[in-house]
Amino acid sequence: MLENFYAGKYKIFLGIAVALLVVMGIFAFVWPGVTKGIDLSGGTLLLARTDKPVDAAKLSEAISAQLDLVDLSISSITSPTGYGVTIKYANSKSIAEAELEIDSAKALLEKDPNSAEAKTHADNAVNILSKYLVQKPVSKTPGEAVTNADLALAEAKTSVNNRIQEIMLRAFGLSSDTAFQIKEVSPTLGASFWQTAVNVIIIVMVLVIAVVFFFFREIIPSLVVFSCGIFDVVFSLGAMAFFGIPLSLNTIPALLMLMGYSIDTDVMVASRVLTRKEGTPEKRASSSMLTGFTMTGTTIAAVTVMVIVSYVYQVETIFDIGSVLLLGLIGDLIGTWLLSASMLLWYSDWKQKKIDKKFKGK
Repeated sequence: MLENFYAGKYKIFLGIAVALLVVMGIFAFVWPGVTKGIDLSGGTLLLARTDKPVDAAKLSEAISAQLDLVDLSISSITSPTGYGVTIKYANSKSIAEAELEIDSAKALLEKDPNSAEAKTHADNAVNILSKYLVQKPVSKTPGEAVTNADLALAEAKTSVNNRIQEIMLRAFGLSSDTAFQIKEVSPTLGASFWQTAVNVIIIVMVLVIAVVFFFFREIIPSLVVFSCGIFDVVFSLGAMAFFGIPLSLNTIPALLMLMGYSIDTDVMVASRVLTRKEGTPEKRASSSMLTGFTMTGTTIAAVTVMVIVSYVYQVETIFDIGSVLLLGLIGDLIGTWLLSASMLLWYSDWKQKKIDKKFKGK
């Protein structure tokens, strides 16, 4: 069956792969779109393992009724080892408003250490945050006002997280010793992480193109091999958007690993189709499928075990990495054997026709 897999059909396979690429591209960049994780966009993440199941919708309603959080997202986990909940939010509206006041106060204070307007902005920030403070500080000088505003801001952020925990414990009657893990990333730091990640991705792409071109010394096979790596990444991003897996500092390395793995399998196919002489190009491509499926199949099996174990024990970082790798490897099967192999066969046919035409002219 595999021996004649491509006979007269590789253009159809190519069309299917391109159509699927368009669909996954829409999922990734149009709707629903890939979301950035906390470490790239900034915000706060609370993780908890609980002794009872938590209704995410009910918890979201309870928190929203008491706190003015922006982009609140809650997901619950149920596994054989217990229950868990993940709470994410970008910021509190009150805290964001106070931060703007503090920034204005600091800018004015740099120009004039005795600026009354700076003190006004700092006092406004404290007033905005007062609902989260145990005791409202009183300031006499602009410098003292800005310092107190910074302290009030830190206290308010801690208070918001404490209130979220209290709301959850009270709403679901959870044990008071429920452990919470809190991660906070400022928007500025998140933007810095994102820019660094983009730079790394660009460098990796340039190096991959250079290495592949050095191997084949032909531009079209190099572009074909590289395009399959892009297919795998777009497929993974589309699947991530569909399943709600965020793009983060955990999943970006997984995407880069997928690109490297894709290049490996595509170079193997390209070398067999373009450099070997036995049989037709279609049969050479078909014969390499067994090797390729064995390579990818064993990797998929190992990653599947990793995903299952990380889900059971609620290890979110490993689960996100494993999920992206698993989805990407499934995409790699499609990208390698429907897209890359078909494009290589098309190129091989074009080269052969060019050679035949040349000899026929002689």
